[in-house]
Amino acid sequence: MIVKTSWRFARSPDDVWPLLCDSRMEPANSCLFWLGVPKPRQCRLPNGQGGVGSARQCVSDRGIIDQTIIAWEEPHHLAIRMERTDMGFREFVSSIIDDFELAPTSEGGTRVTRTTCVHVTGRFRFVKVALLWVGLKKVHRSVFYAWEQLASRS
Repeated sequence: MIVKTSWRFARSPDDVWPLLCDSRMEPANSCLFWLGVPKPRQCRLPNGQGGVGSARQCVSDRGIIDQTIIAWEEPHHLAIRMERTDMGFREFVSSIIDDFELAPTSEGGTRVTRTTCVHVTGRFRFVKVALLWVGLKKVHRSVFYAWEQLASRS
């Protein structure tokens, strides 16, 4: 399954890049979060350093996803692979790869495109895929909205 979402920021790629590596978020409330979709809280580099092979974490109200950075081209491209998680979907999601592309716009801003590739296993796979797609789309939009709020304050 692939979920792809784009967002335009009024800031340069150099200004947006740090949000991918270190940001605390307060996403808007949504009925999907009340129904169990993990509400994003923080993205961080637990060792304080980025680069290929470094660790990244995504923290939500439902748990943590530990990731490894597999592409690091600051400030234009970041790709990460899930290594482990304590969230409920771990039973039927065997892999997640997130890819962020940051492209400057003609207005001096940045267009960020996030592509998430998820491998779902087990029975009722198509139902799981549909529910995960909706949840991930909400997470993408929520994170982008939170990053936009953070970028406008800096």
